[in-house]
Amino acid sequence: MNENRTYKVVKTNSMLAVGVYLLLSLAVLIYSFFKIDLFFANKLLLLILGLLLFTLIEYLAHRFLYHSGEDYKNEANWQYTVHGVHHAYPKDEGLLAMPIPLAILLGALFFALFYVIMGEYTYLFWPGFFFGYAAYLYIHYIIHARRPPKNWFRYLWKHHHLHHHKFDDKAYGVSSPLWDIVFGTMPPKKR
Repeated sequence: MNENRTYKVVKTNSMLAVGVYLLLSLAVLIYSFFKIDLFFANKLLLLILGLLLFTLIEYLAHRFLYHSGEDYKNEANWQYTVHGVHHAYPKDEGLLAMPIPLAILLGALFFALFYVIMGEYTYLFWPGFFFGYAAYLYIHYIIHARRPPKNWFRYLWKHHHLHHHKFDDKAYGVSSPLWDIVFGTMPPKKR
């Protein structure tokens, strides 16, 4: 990082963000269970599809917005401000989540888009999507702020650390390697 330059990066408490997003998701989900008349299995399917779509959006944004060429390494580009600074300082816990008001605004925009596409079913789909974001933040926090876990998070910890330290053009999925497998961006098996 250029020591002569002052960066104005908003820092966010990841655990506060996770709590806020879980509460919002849960509130909308509870509302949907009273408002939407569907079989429970269909409600669950919409919730899971919302979560799955989030993992795809997470992958695509990370790969094509934040890592478009070498721009994220250049301090003069917007990718550096929103993502490259995180690569420069991966242990800075304040750089692991976007500001809460911005995330809520983006969540509302996604809600509106989903509502145009699927109407009232959005009340079941969106909580899965936003829960996906909360889960992503939690996983991202564990990966960067804690020692390697001894549970099932260990695989995700290793996967993301390969992205940060060996293969910045691979392992874009943080909450899941699914889309890295689908799109062929898994790191080599021999590490």
